[in-house]
Amino acid sequence: MSDERNALEKEFFDTERAEKISRRGFNKFLTLGSLAAATGAVEALSNGCSKTYPAIVVAHVGDIPVGGSKIFSYPADTNPCLLLRLAENTYVAYSRICTHTSCPVFYQPERNRIFCPCHGGVFSVADGSVLGAHPRVPCHKSNSSDAATILWLLAS
Repeated sequence: MSDERNALEKEFFDTERAEKISRRGFNKFLTLGSLAAATGAVEALSNGCSKTYPAIVVAHVGDIPVGGSKIFSYPADTNPCLLLRLAENTYVAYSRICTHTSCPVFYQPERNRIFCPCHGGVFSVADGSVLGAHPRVPCHKSNSSDAATILWLLAS
């Protein structure tokens, strides 16, 4: 078996050439490979961080009453959001995913809060801050703006 293995090694691995690689050459190879990997990682991160999403029409102003809400997805169907109309000209939008256990959150207008039923997490409708229970991270808020009679939602 060892003769067969030696024959395979000679066929697929040039041991004479491998023995001739100097320490400097090996370090140069590692350095260049590391620089290429780091450049690729920086490029991937910068593309992901600078990604912009298109503006979409979520609702017309008259569609949501004061104190009302609308569930929608943005920027993809896998990103549920909650649009709240707090006052005549005040809208806020939050991710509908709880920051504690990723359960869906619900708007409770009678209590003026966003509630997660999984562990009793409570968030402020004004700014998404944690008001009680387990979550330590506030609700993720989206940027929204009121343009004439159409509400546009822009991802933050």
